[in-house]
Amino acid sequence: MLLDGDSGGGAVLQGTVAVDPPSIAKASTTNIDVGVAGITTGHKIFAQCQSDLETGLACVATYCPANGTLRLRISNWSSSAIDGAQRAWAYQAYP
Repeated sequence: MLLDGDSGGGAVLQGTVAVDPPSIAKASTTNIDVGVAGITTGHKIFAQCQSDLETGLACVATYCPANGTLRLRISNWSSSAIDGAQRAWAYQAYP
């Protein structure tokens, strides 16, 4: 599968990573970085939590800010802090 603008420059990376969000203050957003071998800043990335997040949490972006790092930007839309549980997230990264 190629995304719009892709030239098919390599293999798709996929897998799962453990993500344990810190306590996220009410009405705020935090970045959570996890190491993923082979991922680069040129990848287009999709990630999905493999179970339900706590009510009020939403992943609003996934990207690679530096080679080897997958970043999940998670927002807390609720009116109180939420300390999310560790969960498995699946990802796919397209060159």
